[in-house]
Amino acid sequence: MYDFKTIQDAQRLVLHDSLHTYKVKNSSSNIAGQVMETPTKKGAIALFSSKDSMQKAHGVVITSFEGLEAIADRMTHWTPNTFNWLGYTQNRGSVRGHREANLAQINTLVVDIDFADAQERDAREREVLGAVTVADLFIPTMILRTAKGFHIYYVFDQPMFLRKKRGQFPVLKAAQKMSSFVRQWIQQRVTGVDVGCNNFGIFRIPRQDNLIFFDANMLIQVSALMKWSQYYAAQVPVTDQMGDQVISLSSDEGRQVDQAWFKALLKVTTVKSGHGLARHNTVMTLALAMYQSKISQQRARDVLDVFNSNLHDPLVDREVVQCVRDAYSGDYRGAALSYVQGLLDQWVPNFSGKVVVGIGWHKFAKPRAERQYSHANEWRNDVLALINRMGGSAASVA
Repeated sequence: MYDFKTIQDAQRLVLHDSLHTYKVKNSSSNIAGQVMETPTKKGAIALFSSKDSMQKAHGVVITSFEGLEAIADRMTHWTPNTFNWLGYTQNRGSVRGHREANLAQINTLVVDIDFADAQERDAREREVLGAVTVADLFIPTMILRTAKGFHIYYVFDQPMFLRKKRGQFPVLKAAQKMSSFVRQWIQQRVTGVDVGCNNFGIFRIPRQDNLIFFDANMLIQVSALMKWSQYYAAQVPVTDQMGDQVISLSSDEGRQVDQAWFKALLKVTTVKSGHGLARHNTVMTLALAMYQSKISQQRARDVLDVFNSNLHDPLVDREVVQCVRDAYSGDYRGAALSYVQGLLDQWVPNFSGKVVVGIGWHKFAKPRAERQYSHANEWRNDVLALINRMGGSAASVA
């Protein structure tokens, strides 16, 4: 078990000095220390006392390390990435503002691995620990044991600051891709990775009763992870459920709305609220499929209004509207295969059709010199050589 000071060090390491040192009001620290603090703009995070509170957004807004240290040992979840601001609803019942567009900086990537129960978690711990060093290059900074799994933290050596450019957040998009590729890489080596988990949402906070690994020296170099992600995107093929190498048809060669998986998801009425592969991800995936299929935006809204109304626990209307707007923003090509498969596994467990994103898949098996893609052992060696050419060894990258 790690001592209390190490826990505090781990929390501070994740947050990258993004909070004030002292409380703005009612600080118990000396006034002289507060006066000496640099008056630079800082951000805010949210803490939650239980999973139920987290799901209802019943939390506490924190803007200082003094405030964090005062209550952290009584909290179970937090937002490890810092927001520009956070506030409360009118009755102070819920936290508001914790959305990706309001992020001030991204401090860490977190991978959520979940199993059926604590017994399976314990039985597969060794397997998980052997699967989370990404591409033999990026070692986790810390690992937390959750009720049924693990939260794997990859803390950046420096935060990624978000700036809006022409209505977009290019840094956020880059971070989302890196997070997606890290999760895909781990998913190929151990089951239970939550591919639908919010990239930069709410996760377990490190505490003495859940921290099982921590090394403050294991920080992830953002530039190296970005280069690896670009390489991974170009080199690693999509695989089908049998492990065969495949490439999908281009988006204009097959309509996703014509596929069996789309029709199966559209009939589901039992999708529940919560984080991960829940209502929001289901609606967003269906909206993306309609965008890829060149269905009009108004028609997509009409279809999803009906779908949402049929849910036993529907979203509020404005969330459906926002999902459609996001899907039709031009930032995406269509529904992602990993999300589709995850949604089917969770909400249509008896689905027997073949999951494809176009009309079908083209398989191939050529010598490497004639191939566009490489096998895992080939690209791993290539990445090592690439990182070495960047000026550092594999060990120094992580």
